[in-house]
Amino acid sequence: MELSAKNARELWKALMGNAASLVRDAELLLRSGSVGRAWSLTVLAQEELGKALWIYDAFQDSWSAGEDDIRVVKAIKEHGRSHPRKYMEAIVFGRELAAFWGDYGQDDDYGDDQESWERIWQERQQKSEAAAKEANLLKQRGFYVDQETGGAIQSPADIEQGTLVQDLQTAAQVIEMLLIKDHTRMKHFSAEPYDGTHSTQFNLLPIAHPDNWAAASEEFRAAANGEDPNDE
Repeated sequence: MELSAKNARELWKALMGNAASLVRDAELLLRSGSVGRAWSLTVLAQEELGKALWIYDAFQDSWSAGEDDIRVVKAIKEHGRSHPRKYMEAIVFGRELAAFWGDYGQDDDYGDDQESWERIWQERQQKSEAAAKEANLLKQRGFYVDQETGGAIQSPADIEQGTLVQDLQTAAQVIEMLLIKDHTRMKHFSAEPYDGTHSTQFNLLPIAHPDNWAAASEEFRAAANGEDPNDE
């Protein structure tokens, strides 16, 4: 895919907005008891994030420098139609989540030597690939009725909730993490006018940080939802 930096920015923001909306929609479906489709939308949200990550990696320096250069996003050209690859990109990025908030304990198993780093990296890569394939199958199961070779019928209504609540929260937090990184880039490393995404971040708050959201003032929550707290 060939994009200019300006067009890439517009596409990136649209992808991030859609990923956040999919998370919100998944939460609504979960609350209504539509677990299978909630799982499907959670997976789709992370696929959108994966595509957004490819664009961000390709153009973040151009955005900071104010250059409207044109380039081919190699990852999208090669893997843009691969749902597991997009999902895996989000998984790999999500490994940074704990460290992003100051918890560095998750990397203790790497060790000090190069061999340990390579071994752990390969193991994590294999786990990410397996998780991506499994998520893609789960996404399809959440939308369609199918019949297995042995005759058993699979229906979205049969899918159990499992870890969906935590997975949905994690998806929201990982999308939020990229938005915050972009905010930091613009604030400290860009000469261009600020091009914020606060509305998208606010949309994620009830799911990414439910306890903090519940404790927030009515004024804050009204402002986050684009409402006027003084409007009766």
